[in-house]
Amino acid sequence: MSPQLEEFLKAKPRIDFLIAHLTLKVASGPRKDRFIILLVVFLNILFIFFVFLHLMHFENFELNFNSLITFLSIGGLINYGFRMLAGLINRQKFEKLLKNISEMYEEQEEDEELGRILKKHLMNSLKLLQFCDRWGIRMFFIGGFLCTFQFRFNEDYGLMYDLPFIASDFKDNFLWNNFLYILQALFYINLATALISFDVGIVFLGLQVIAEINILSDNIKLLNEKVKTDTKFLRKVIKKHCSVIENVNLLSDIISETSFYQLVLTFIALLFGMTFLISYATGITNYIIIMCGGSLSLPICLLGEIIKNKIDDLSDILYLTNWYDLSLENQKTFLIVLGMVQREYRLKAAGMYDVNLYTFVQIFKIAFSYSALLYSLSQ
Repeated sequence: MSPQLEEFLKAKPRIDFLIAHLTLKVASGPRKDRFIILLVVFLNILFIFFVFLHLMHFENFELNFNSLITFLSIGGLINYGFRMLAGLINRQKFEKLLKNISEMYEEQEEDEELGRILKKHLMNSLKLLQFCDRWGIRMFFIGGFLCTFQFRFNEDYGLMYDLPFIASDFKDNFLWNNFLYILQALFYINLATALISFDVGIVFLGLQVIAEINILSDNIKLLNEKVKTDTKFLRKVIKKHCSVIENVNLLSDIISETSFYQLVLTFIALLFGMTFLISYATGITNYIIIMCGGSLSLPICLLGEIIKNKIDDLSDILYLTNWYDLSLENQKTFLIVLGMVQREYRLKAAGMYDVNLYTFVQIFKIAFSYSALLYSLSQ
């Protein structure tokens, strides 16, 4: 068994859980995973019901921190439900992409140098996954925990949800009031960790696609050397490139609808966060809102940017090979490869908008412009 396959099998239970959560796959799999997924879903359903009750009980509505965070909470909960629904619809595409990734780890290279390339990039992708999983979950957990203290000791924030059928005698009880804030913390930590686990699952898929592109790039760099000893090496390059195209398209289809909603929600969160930041520059919650808003679409935009740059580099790498030294048959095959790598393959939101850092920066700039306009109109 190869080292990369061994490491992949070690990480597979966690990967299976992340993908099962994304696709709401609770009919099969380990009992513990199914219980955790159903518990997270149940808590988020309760939370959105209680938050809507809170909105219905607004007597004199005004835009303040409480209403702002309440609306953003609803946006986050809708994001959770929408992404899970999209994952359920695209379950076959998830399974197909996972199957392709598993085959990549099971691949055995007879050539020692090509084997080292395969091992290096696949092992690096797993290390990055472990880092994102470990620290992403911890950061969002700690963030939700710290927000609890901010909500508890700042009267402007208060509670963002209501419990039905609670007697009025309990409302002035000290222990009961503190319990409500603890329950609110549980809801927010549950939602935050659930959303970041979705992102980690998508990041895993993106890292494997990037690793495959890196393997293809390194293989192309060895073209002149390997084609002398293996006359079918160019055909192998074509096969790897076809696999890259298929996996990029699968990943783009998987995140198409959800990435569009994430971009919209990022804009709304940044807009409100910056608007309040202009009025209350010392409020730490405004900065937290802006950071959380940015984190909604930043991971997928980073993946889209890296994939775009890696694919664009393929044609440059191919041009740098000594194609004129190849045999006539290999030169014909080379033209096929060249035509393939010159085509653009991108991650798309709703099949129309490129998902990359440029899109993220544009959203940030538009949100800042509108927040400045809203502030000037309010004066």
